[in-house]
Amino acid sequence: MHTKQLHYFITTVRKGSIAAAARTLDIAQPAVSQQLASLEREMNSTLLNRSFAGVSLTPAGEIFFEHAQKIMWQIEQTKAALRELGKKQQRQIKVGMLPSIGNVLSLPLLNEVTRSSAPLKIEISTVASYTINDWLSSQQIDIALTYQQPLDDRFMVMTPLIQEEMHLVFSASSDLEPYTSLRDKPFITFLELSELPLLSPGENDALGQLILQYERMTGVSLQHDLAYSGQLMTGLRQVMQGEGVMILPTSAIFHLKASGLVSTLKITQPEMLRSVYAVTSKRMSQDLSVIQVMNIVRKVVAQENALQHWCGTLEFATSAFAKIK
Repeated sequence: MHTKQLHYFITTVRKGSIAAAARTLDIAQPAVSQQLASLEREMNSTLLNRSFAGVSLTPAGEIFFEHAQKIMWQIEQTKAALRELGKKQQRQIKVGMLPSIGNVLSLPLLNEVTRSSAPLKIEISTVASYTINDWLSSQQIDIALTYQQPLDDRFMVMTPLIQEEMHLVFSASSDLEPYTSLRDKPFITFLELSELPLLSPGENDALGQLILQYERMTGVSLQHDLAYSGQLMTGLRQVMQGEGVMILPTSAIFHLKASGLVSTLKITQPEMLRSVYAVTSKRMSQDLSVIQVMNIVRKVVAQENALQHWCGTLEFATSAFAKIK
């Protein structure tokens, strides 16, 4: 038995099928099957039930899976200890986040980590909502800041951060007649959104899924006819030029609003809300450095919420913020 077999086995269990594991590992499917079969011969036990629907653990597989995770964790810890042997270097934690979240959190998070006394360094990456889970599963990142998505709670821990408000974002230019009437409104209803040309991402994107959910819930169809690249900054440039409007959390545009480039209205009747979570693997959730970074993330989220850069309701206990001040 070797670490490659353990890695292939754990990945197959987590992805739910050999085919999905092969795609994640970027190797041929027969190579995964061969390693799994070799592992089962060595263990003298059938570890996986195989079917057209995927794989599931046998009773022997359940026991082996639990121990395999511990072994891989110990190996990674040993490698980390050897890498740091004789070195005085900071522990680096990799944080992945969606662009709208990164817009409000990246800089203050970096600054807060620098000010903290903990021997930490963080590396921040922004990634689309439909790939962030794969980054987390493949250990390209240690913490994901994302929206609620289908996650296997056997392997992942989700910590609620904030239930953010969604706002209509439109050009602040006084020369653009279609949006002049919006500036005097205190809010905008979901029904009124149907009168506006909307720049919206596809249904693979978390925001696109949220908009579709509210359309179905209200029976109101919005205008999705405008060409949109799916890139946040490109879309915001179109908004500033008056080519359409967007539905976004304030985290994505607070800096543009402060500069007088865009205006916003809170969406009501119904309110559009979306919960943001910090997600990490169960294995990493007990890591001291990850815990320290998670505490700093909570603190920064609370600070940005208090500054109204990120409008919404904090979803972690108020006392937690008091403890980490």
